Amino acid sequence: MEYMGDAIWWDERFKSRENELMPPETKLKSDLKYFAESNRILDLACGDGRNAVYLAKLGHEVYAVDFSKEGLNRLKSFAILEGVGITTKRVDLTSKDKVAKLEVKADAVIINHYRMAKEIYPVLTARIKDGGILWVNGFADVPEDNPNIREQDILQDSDFELLKHWILLDKEKYEVGNRKFVRYVWKK
Repeated sequence: MEYMGDAIWWDERFKSRENELMPPETKLKSDLKYFAESNRILDLACGDGRNAVYLAKLGHEVYAVDFSKEGLNRLKSFAILEGVGITTKRVDLTSKDKVAKLEVKADAVIINHYRMAKEIYPVLTARIKDGGILWVNGFADVPEDNPNIREQDILQDSDFELLKHWILLDKEKYEVGNRKFVRYVWKK
């Protein structure tokens, strides 16, 4: 099993979850100032949509992408229940070609709890408007209480070394319980 890259594992996980939307990422909620001028937001590795639905309820136009069919099906159901429209697309985010073919130009991109290969970032930048925001949040350390997270799932500063001419607005390391996280905010 690969936490970050096993669609079958994630499909099964989403099937076994209660039919209830998880709350949005707390760090995303506290970082809303970075999205004040963002109309269209691209949520990559969106899962079943906790952040996508939250952002859509705030009035943003959300384009949500994941590789899990079950996750996207749940997201669509939650969006209907919450009365918001969200465009969804099933895409393998490990493929530069597939990321390059995304048919959206966003004001901001969020990536929560997913470590994207650094080679994908230069391709992704074409999907972000000039002056746009890239918000990335994930594990800073392997948590002792979750054996599914591995060393290769941990965000590293070097993941972003190909973001030429981007400005790092903020980087924050923080903890939730015993788990350690890191959040980056970049501006194009």
